[in-house]
Amino acid sequence: MKYFVLSSGSKGNSTALVNDKNEILLIDCGLSLNELNKRLSQAHLSFQQIKAVIITHLHKDHCVCLRAFDKEMIYAHVDSQLDLLADHQLHDYENIDILGFHLLVLPMSHDIEGTIGFLIDYQNEKMAYITDTGYVHVQIQRLMNNCHYYLIESNHDPRMLMLSHRPMYLKQRILSIKGHLSNQDCCVTLSNVMGPNTKEICFLHRSLETNTEELIIQTFYTVMKHREIDVSHIILKIAKQDRCLEGEEIYEPQIEG
Repeated sequence: MKYFVLSSGSKGNSTALVNDKNEILLIDCGLSLNELNKRLSQAHLSFQQIKAVIITHLHKDHCVCLRAFDKEMIYAHVDSQLDLLADHQLHDYENIDILGFHLLVLPMSHDIEGTIGFLIDYQNEKMAYITDTGYVHVQIQRLMNNCHYYLIESNHDPRMLMLSHRPMYLKQRILSIKGHLSNQDCCVTLSNVMGPNTKEICFLHRSLETNTEELIIQTFYTVMKHREIDVSHIILKIAKQDRCLEGEEIYEPQIEG
């Protein structure tokens, strides 16, 4: 499956799925229009290729340039209060086809109504797209079993978060079941759902203040080693906030003794 994470993090989120007609299904549009065009150019894509936009939720870092798109292009959850801007209203566990991508809508646990993730099937490959959630319910995990691709939130390291200068109410919000996935929670979830088909994991929504790429990778390998899961064949990527994720930026699978 061809995808480009154009940006991921609290300053803006957007991911482009590209079908075999070079049409783009855009997941979130949390960048300014100028910045979105810049990131598309980095991926050798153009704004004109965008034929549909699906919004995970109504926080600004996921929908800031939504008005740049025609209403009939936009898909959002029925509870997201986007009915004036989105022609297509989605429901939990609804199946829908967009540009040849078959999507199953998954409810997420976040502090705004109508937050969703997706299972995406395209040409015999399956992707789980999970971000902005405090935890992943066991029912959702069952549906995520044995995907080829996992694009999943790994937002913070709890220790770094608690030592940060953020106000306590914000720390509590992030750590709550309606907050964001920690590295540990992300990796334990992955250990529960990965299977023989799994070939690539991309970690999303990393906090620049309360997480590091090294901690994400270290946590991943620690969890997998503890659970005796072979991940030697799996490509690991970490989405960037300041630029489109480049395909060569991968972490070679290895578990130190």
